Amino acid sequence: MQAGDTDRLLMALRRHRPDASAIAALRAVSGGASQEIWSFDALLPDGPLEVILRRTRQWSETGQQGSAGMAAEAALLRSALEAGVPVPEVIGELLPSDGLGDGYLMRRVEGESSARAILRDPDLAQARRTLAAECGALMARIHAMPQAKLPGLRCGGATQERRHWEAAHRANRTQRPVFELALRWLAEHEPAHSDPAVLVHGDFRNGNLMVGADGVRAVLDWELAHLGDPMEDLGWFCVNSWRFGNVGLEAGGLGTRAQLFAGYEAESGRRVDAARVHYWQVLGSLKWGITCDAMGLAWRNGSDRSIERLAIARRASEVEVDLLVAMSEIRPASPHERASDEICAFEPGNPESLPASAEELVIAISESPPTSAAAGEDRTNRDARIGAGLQSTLAREREMGARLASEEADRIHRILGMQVELEGLRAALCMAIRNRKSVCDSATLNAHLWATALGQLAIDQPHYQWRR
Repeated sequence: MQAGDTDRLLMALRRHRPDASAIAALRAVSGGASQEIWSFDALLPDGPLEVILRRTRQWSETGQQGSAGMAAEAALLRSALEAGVPVPEVIGELLPSDGLGDGYLMRRVEGESSARAILRDPDLAQARRTLAAECGALMARIHAMPQAKLPGLRCGGATQERRHWEAAHRANRTQRPVFELALRWLAEHEPAHSDPAVLVHGDFRNGNLMVGADGVRAVLDWELAHLGDPMEDLGWFCVNSWRFGNVGLEAGGLGTRAQLFAGYEAESGRRVDAARVHYWQVLGSLKWGITCDAMGLAWRNGSDRSIERLAIARRASEVEVDLLVAMSEIRPASPHERASDEICAFEPGNPESLPASAEELVIAISESPPTSAAAGEDRTNRDARIGAGLQSTLAREREMGARLASEEADRIHRILGMQVELEGLRAALCMAIRNRKSVCDSATLNAHLWATALGQLAIDQPHYQWRR
């Protein structure tokens, strides 16, 4: 918030609650990677009203492609509440004259939204027993919402979504052979048919739920809602990134696919197509990786210099490993041994197509704030913790980067027979995969992709859990 924003926020609130006399306890909420989230108390004659402000964060040109928009989000929340889906109650939308950007106000829902806490908090142990099935049932309820009552939304089935995210990847200008292989896999395994288009939440996952001892209290973050294949939501829920270390529980780290599917089928009366769910899981992993790249570019081009952007960008290496697993390509016999014996990373090159260089990590770390013990400094302390984590990444980068880049270049040279700089080799390999060149022998290519992905992971996220 900038100077004067609190007064502007109070004036905006008074359009909907004229009895509000003041705003107290205004603070940025940890999380909100794609949008800004602020919490505050509206002081009313009969006591404080707990309010959340959600507004657009303009962090990149490609990162929010497909967003429904704040007005549509608010309309969707109203429709969802009417349909019996637990969501926050909308108080009202911001107007351009408010000078606060695009967003809306809603009542705060009490509960736990931290994905890791939902998976581990002892107080939620009873709720966890049925959360996977409950999430399946809630997806079915969303998919059944009458389309006549929905705001204007884009419509995207498998073909449209694949092309949409391929265009986003091209716009990022990143050279990632695993992403190219995933795009090829998706084109080759596209479902021959799907159910009639329904409302798809688009980001239904652990981390976008408010959970209490009684179960799910609110489904949050509707910005990616659209009309499409109902199996998309189930596939996204099963992406490994949203299991937060509970790799064996494929339904969001909360339960099994069988539990998720049973909850969905009981509520909807519709059979789950497991093959289509798997397709959407692969596409889901890919789109998260593309979004990670977009966040890194947002930091680099100055549209959002928060250290969280750069930290999230480093998670693209997790996605590469998850994609190789999900596509059931050839896997190394001893993956963790490969992570130490045959690993590779990058060396600084084209700034538009590489992860953050060591120099950029140094800059980001220097810009991160120190920890604070003051009340309301949650976001500051979060950024400080992220900066400390990147310190470790930087140390691993300096220790292994040059040698691993050389090993990666040697492998690609053996595949393609070319001798150019590493970024040129990556670009040539991406093109060969895209064009289905026979030079990319399946076993040789996949051995290289595994070595590269696990090597980058050893630098970025050495403790990431990826085996099913």
